[in-house]
Amino acid sequence: MGWRLAHGTGYCEAGGELVFLDLARDKYLSLRGRDRAAFERLRAGEPNDSDAMTRLVATGLFARCDGGHDVAPTRVLVPFRDLASHHDAPFGVGMAIQAARALGWAKRAMRSAQIASTVERLRTAKRELAVPGDEDAIVAIARRYSACRWLIPIEPRCLVDALALDRILLKRRLAVSLVFGVRLDPFAAHCWLQTPETILTGTLAEARNYTPILVVA
Repeated sequence: MGWRLAHGTGYCEAGGELVFLDLARDKYLSLRGRDRAAFERLRAGEPNDSDAMTRLVATGLFARCDGGHDVAPTRVLVPFRDLASHHDAPFGVGMAIQAARALGWAKRAMRSAQIASTVERLRTAKRELAVPGDEDAIVAIARRYSACRWLIPIEPRCLVDALALDRILLKRRLAVSLVFGVRLDPFAAHCWLQTPETILTGTLAEARNYTPILVVA
């Protein structure tokens, strides 16, 4: 038996801190002191005493699993271009209607009590597709979404827009990565959609200013 990260949990090292995102509780947490030392032993495959493991389990960040330990940090390559690298798309009424519906869904789906289950459903849908979406088709849809976004009276927010566009793409059987990122001093969080080549929501400058902490792909 081993240990893995709990569902909806990811972590990264930012500013010398180990920062965890727990979607089920809609919280960012940091392991320090004895808890960080115990976790460092865990991921190095070194033994912990029962008190140390009890403290780690009490964080709610870990769960038992078959096989060895699976507690690797989040790793994803952030691309070097965004939609500004492409020509603007024309406004389309059809896409505006789809975007309005998707944004309404996203606004409801991002509530604290629902975000973890929402993200898990997105992860399952992407895994069922099994292959990444076509880059050109994805970018074309993202450009059309961006072209009509100004018309929809829902305040732009990184998570709302990422969820909305993700939903639109999945309805077309196109899978991309939903990335959550974090930075410290001062603390801030951000999320965006990306392909291996292009940032689809937000800007390149924003995304590259954050350390990825959780990827849904």
